[in-house]
Amino acid sequence: MGVVLSATRRALNRFNVENRAMKEISKEKPTPAPRHPSMSLAIEKMAKENTDVLNDELTKNTALDSRLKQVFVTSKDTQPEVSESTRPLPQSRKAVESPEFGFEEPAMIPRGRFSLRQALQFITLHQENPKEKTPALLAKEYNLDPVIMEKILTYYKTFEVYIPETKGKSRGNALAEPVKSPQTELQAGKT
Repeated sequence: MGVVLSATRRALNRFNVENRAMKEISKEKPTPAPRHPSMSLAIEKMAKENTDVLNDELTKNTALDSRLKQVFVTSKDTQPEVSESTRPLPQSRKAVESPEFGFEEPAMIPRGRFSLRQALQFITLHQENPKEKTPALLAKEYNLDPVIMEKILTYYKTFEVYIPETKGKSRGNALAEPVKSPQTELQAGKT
């Protein structure tokens, strides 16, 4: 029921819109809001007492008008100097490649610290051959505290890809067989 009422109300609001708009536009002056009775009495009283002020407002004062015509405004402000850059514009317009790990690596790494690249290196070295690359040996090589190196190698590992074997045949390398599209499989089935 509400949909029907809103649809009819909308239709009535839009009925004859152009004529109503033209009627509002063609009015000479908008009608002012009605004044409070005390305010209208105060305006009438002031108009009776100060008739000369009202007459001065309605007439053009030629003396003031001639003075206004003599006034000229000139600007003597100097133009601000635009400083020209001495740096040359960049010659390469290629997009800057994003770094490998998502942020710029530091050029110099303080003693006792390591970068993300170095952390991945010594973690993978230890995972590949834990007997040769012991935490003490890696700590000495990367100038780190042996206790910290042992904790890092204990609690952090790199990801390993595990591909389970299917029944009947071994998978081997995941990318060894080319990927077949559905169209080639359909064509192979037709022949």
